[in-house]
Amino acid sequence: MERNPIFHQTRLRLAAWYTLVMGGILGLSSLGVYSVVAHVYYETIDQGLQSVANALHKSIEPAWQQPGQLQRLNKEFSLELCVAQTSCLPKRTSIKKSITEAANPVNYYIRLLDRSGKLFASGGIEFDNFPITSALEHWQILTDDSGTRYREITLPLYTQNQVSGYLQVARSITDLDQHLVYLRLALVLGLPISMIFVGLSSWWLAGRAMQPVYLSYQQMQQFTADAAHEFRTPLAAMYSTIEAAIKLQQEPKSNGGILDVLKRQNRRLSQLVGDLLLLTRIDQKELTGEYQPCCLNDLISDLIEELAFLAVETKVNLSKQVQVSEKLYVIGNEEQLYRLISNLIANAIQATSSGGKVTVFLEKSELYTMIKIQDTGIGIAVEHQQRIFDRFYRVDRDRSRTSGGSGLGLAIAIAIARAHKGNIHVQSQPGLGSTFTVRLPLSS
Repeated sequence: MERNPIFHQTRLRLAAWYTLVMGGILGLSSLGVYSVVAHVYYETIDQGLQSVANALHKSIEPAWQQPGQLQRLNKEFSLELCVAQTSCLPKRTSIKKSITEAANPVNYYIRLLDRSGKLFASGGIEFDNFPITSALEHWQILTDDSGTRYREITLPLYTQNQVSGYLQVARSITDLDQHLVYLRLALVLGLPISMIFVGLSSWWLAGRAMQPVYLSYQQMQQFTADAAHEFRTPLAAMYSTIEAAIKLQQEPKSNGGILDVLKRQNRRLSQLVGDLLLLTRIDQKELTGEYQPCCLNDLISDLIEELAFLAVETKVNLSKQVQVSEKLYVIGNEEQLYRLISNLIANAIQATSSGGKVTVFLEKSELYTMIKIQDTGIGIAVEHQQRIFDRFYRVDRDRSRTSGGSGLGLAIAIAIARAHKGNIHVQSQPGLGSTFTVRLPLSS
């Protein structure tokens, strides 16, 4: 399968599409996992912070606006309160929620605000770095000067069923940010690694899926090769018989025309069988003959000379323009290269009306040689240009039948070019002619 470019490219496209689809699914799944985990983390922190705030609120609200009672709460909650306009005890303390968190204490701070939202008392971590936030927001996220983020909850304090102040409790969410950073890192690193495994699996699965199709294609190729091979013997016998009948006929005027038609159609059928056999051998890479340096200058000169009679018959001016001073050589099979260029020149002559021109150019680039066959013929429409190299595809079927074309000439040409590690490119406009460019690597 790897030796056939059509199946190789199809397998590559299937694997690429499968990888792309799976990558999109994995990306969306990763985004969903991250969103769910982040939401769970926030919910857990909010629940813990809500519990701490409720416990403080139950103890602080009865003692609200009673300084003596507020000082008594210091020891109960292991929290230093700093009342405004008084000297403060150590500014940084921690509320330890349980013994298991002793190794990684979570920092809290508490602020008491009066009815107008002004700071009345505070405690916990250093509070100078935080602006006074709105007491009307129940949940908020704050960031200090060092970039540390805090989650804050605000609860109202009541005196005689009226709001007389606010309790704000905040918790550092550094641990949450670290967990999310690790999660993002795992997802960012894990996704490309997963994509590599998905790509390899896609390539293997595409190969497995295409194996039955490829086996059927091979069987079809083998049938074509066997049938073409078997047809050659009876066709050759028929041709010899027709030749003998023409020579031995007693009444040329009565039977000569019929025998000539049989002979012409037999030759056409023999050519078709030979083309099919050649294409099958190219596909199966079973062409005989060693590759050796071939001189394109001499090859083009011979072709111009041999196809001159066809140009004269159709009243087309056939010429060449060799735009290099030295001889250009490519590594290949001279007979196959002859067939490649011959097909292109013959097609150009047949597509050009009387009085037109067909010019063969030979050019050179740094690593490649270019053979351009330019004609002033009818041209090829854009919608046909991508399909003219398909087997049995003919742009003008009526004209192809009258000229004897089978639709295999260009298919053979591009197959030979690819077998020589080259390609063929076409440029054409209807009514203005066409230019076929053969690009082959130069011999080193």
